[in-house]
Amino acid sequence: MAIDCNAALERLLEANPGELAGRDDSELAVHVRECGRCQAVAARLLAGQEQLAGALSELRPRTDVGEALSDARARRHKALKWQRVSRWGPVAAAAVVAVVMVLQSLPAARMIESENVPTPARLEPLVEAAAGQNVLVFETSDQSAKVIWFY
Repeated sequence: MAIDCNAALERLLEANPGELAGRDDSELAVHVRECGRCQAVAARLLAGQEQLAGALSELRPRTDVGEALSDARARRHKALKWQRVSRWGPVAAAAVVAVVMVLQSLPAARMIESENVPTPARLEPLVEAAAGQNVLVFETSDQSAKVIWFY
């Protein structure tokens, strides 16, 4: 018993790929082989299934479970490390400011300055802080040493 186009079109969405291609011996496959209209609809459904299968294959994870766990642990460790640093950053910055204020309040007699020694040309250090981070640069009495503080 052959089926008509209306019945075939209703069953096409539930058909397996063999029926859509007209390769099976089912009533639907026989109808698809014989009817140009239903064959065109079946071809579009097959093309859509292939396109969907291709897109889904690209979404598969590119790492195995061990690598994914290792990456997740590394990201978590890094986040915890920055969380600890950010917790103490403001305290450390306040301590540095306090030390600078104390050093500036010392009498000028304690500072050793020589008017006879020419001052070397001052080169500005190139320091870049990451986004959301501040940087403080201190000069010491030893010209070869600088204190750079990221907070």
